[in-house]
Amino acid sequence: MNPLMLCVHMSKERLLRLSFAAMRLGVRVKAVAPEEENRALGALCGLDDPQPAGSFPAVEEEMLVFAFLPEDTLDQLLPALREAAQPPVRLKAVLTPTNRGWSCGRLYRELRSEAEALGKGAKQP
Repeated sequence: MNPLMLCVHMSKERLLRLSFAAMRLGVRVKAVAPEEENRALGALCGLDDPQPAGSFPAVEEEMLVFAFLPEDTLDQLLPALREAAQPPVRLKAVLTPTNRGWSCGRLYRELRSEAEALGKGAKQP
């Protein structure tokens, strides 16, 4: 599979800036529409059938999900994204066998819980 970055809850302007940085490294970008947020991450990445993954709270912050990226590409992509998007996107995850069946809302809830546990729970502007 080709390297992919899912962009969730992203403004068009931020999406364009992040897309430019990602595409320079050969990473395909997919904007996840609000009506797609209940689909499984694996389905959004083209791995599974497009079925609902359950009902979870709506995503309220920008979030990036990386799939099929070689480690060296991810190592180059993260600083490029930080530079392209100021302030940087806080919530990021890599597609795993565990989370591929989760919806964007469930992943969002998990990432927020982790951020709060680490004392980083306050939303950034």
